[in-house]
Amino acid sequence: MKPAGPVFHCFSVVAVSGWMLLAASWLLVRGKLPGRYLLQVGRAMCRRRHRGELTDFRPEQGRCFVATVQAGVPSDADIGSRLVVLENGTPLPHPHAAHDDIRRLGGGRYSHWTSNVYLATSDDSDPRSNGRRYTVEER
Repeated sequence: MKPAGPVFHCFSVVAVSGWMLLAASWLLVRGKLPGRYLLQVGRAMCRRRHRGELTDFRPEQGRCFVATVQAGVPSDADIGSRLVVLENGTPLPHPHAAHDDIRRLGGGRYSHWTSNVYLATSDDSDPRSNGRRYTVEER
């Protein structure tokens, strides 16, 4: 019979969290985990999630357009982006795409790199004139 109930659940969460903290501390002390990663993760957890509208698109190459987002939002160049690009409220289907794939293949691929979002619209049209609204949401 499996143990169940809120006490067991609470104990499990505390035990796993303690184990992860112990493992991270050991890796940090041994020099296998750079301290800057822990700082980036800590900042990302304590910060408000970013939401905003993408404007000022500029053409890049091929099917790719670039828009700027607020500085300080963790991107794929850092610890990994949690931004989702929405086209009229619907998420574009291919996040974290390689920039060459965005340029060549299009089809709703996008990437958040530093303070830029590289994207191709779902139908490879120009986001400056297709009449759709593009927003980002950190999840």
